[in-house]
Amino acid sequence: MNRKTPTPVRAVVVDDVDDMRQLLRLLLERDGHFTVVAEADNGQSGVTAVLAHRPDLVLLDVTMPVMDGLRALKLIRSQVPSAVVVMLSSWDTSSREARTCTALGAHGYLRKDEYLHEVPDELRAILHAAHRSH
Repeated sequence: MNRKTPTPVRAVVVDDVDDMRQLLRLLLERDGHFTVVAEADNGQSGVTAVLAHRPDLVLLDVTMPVMDGLRALKLIRSQVPSAVVVMLSSWDTSSREARTCTALGAHGYLRKDEYLHEVPDELRAILHAAHRSH
């Protein structure tokens, strides 16, 4: 059987913690469904990376220096509306912060302090839901 290998989801990872960026890259690329095309350590450089690479997926930390994830989210959604943006935070998914992210256009909100091994599956579910809504 000659099955066509699906094209990997192109992702940009934006987080001010170097170890978190490396861990997310490792999780995504080990999964085989994703390829990380760029990383950034603050919202401003994250927006620049998204504009340069036009990824399918953006993983965006909420709390960062220079420009926080909420400001970056607004810019990314307005300038690259095709990108699926998933916010990362240690706040609970039922928090006011999570509702604010959704209201600003985030496609999903994941806690980065637990169950990181489930991130690729969670992202596939978010991507599937985002594509079904178009």
